[in-house]
Amino acid sequence: MKPLGIAVVGLGRIGKVHAEIIAMRLSNARLVAVADVIESLARSTGEQFKVKWYTDYDKLLRDEEVDAVFITTPTYLHKEMIVRAAEAGKHVFTEKPITVTREEAVEAVKAARKAGVKLMVGYMRRFDDAYSEAKRRIEQGAIGKPLVFVNVARDPGPPPGWAQDPKLSGGIFLDMLSHDFDMARFLISSEVKSVYVLGGAMLYEEIRQKGDLDVVTVNFEFESGAVGMLHGSRKSVFGYDLRTEVMGTEGTVYVGSHHDPNLALGTREGLTFKGVQWFWGRFYEAYVKEDQAFVDAVLGDKEPPITGVDGLRVVEIAEACWRSWREKRPVTVERTAV
Repeated sequence: MKPLGIAVVGLGRIGKVHAEIIAMRLSNARLVAVADVIESLARSTGEQFKVKWYTDYDKLLRDEEVDAVFITTPTYLHKEMIVRAAEAGKHVFTEKPITVTREEAVEAVKAARKAGVKLMVGYMRRFDDAYSEAKRRIEQGAIGKPLVFVNVARDPGPPPGWAQDPKLSGGIFLDMLSHDFDMARFLISSEVKSVYVLGGAMLYEEIRQKGDLDVVTVNFEFESGAVGMLHGSRKSVFGYDLRTEVMGTEGTVYVGSHHDPNLALGTREGLTFKGVQWFWGRFYEAYVKEDQAFVDAVLGDKEPPITGVDGLRVVEIAEACWRSWREKRPVTVERTAV
């Protein structure tokens, strides 16, 4: 089987991770090119992996060795880049979220369908061993009928400047908590029906000035009748903090905790855990499995495990959250048929 030729576009922290994984860890795939608008970054990364490098996206799309592109640029660039890649006949993996708005997400999904190319959205937690096992146990009936989804997500600190602007990133609900909304849909196997948000800009003045929030709680209801609660914060002084649980009629499944199970220190003052400083240490292997799943879907001509429609559904939830917060009331999630 001919390896899938992949180009990574956008060489920030997540783009470099994907480039490394494609170059070093995947089967039936090869990294053939990288691209970034910063020439020195494109050149140095290309030289690091001994592949072609570009600063011109359209020129990269004309490269016949490129079968698929990984789009790891800022969110506000995703829609146009997805559409242009699809029109060039390239399969697309895009980092989350798929786009900033629902209208853009619909356009991206339709462009991929019209071109007959695969489109996958990067929600890597679905490939994490713990979350995958939780999903399996729920489907096997280990906890009975799922009734309640509970999630805590706290980042160590605020995001880069552009990501603090909701017009560019979708704000906390889309830039940060879209992973958690996707996981809610994944574990409960039901669409989110309505949301009610409380919160504000309680931590960072810059975030407040840009119109984003940094501490929120989201209560929601699923179409299945299950309910959920999600808390998100842009600050966690001891490191990355992610916890999820699903309670059912016959039990509860838990994923995550305050601590890193690899290291603890017990003294007279008590038991101290080191903590997970950021998500690389928690989810690196999930990124590997995610990228391999995309390659396998393209080469096997199968539907990707996380589709453009999955990405659209998360954008719809995030937009409902913004409406709820602004209007101070529960809001029904509006879903678009595509």
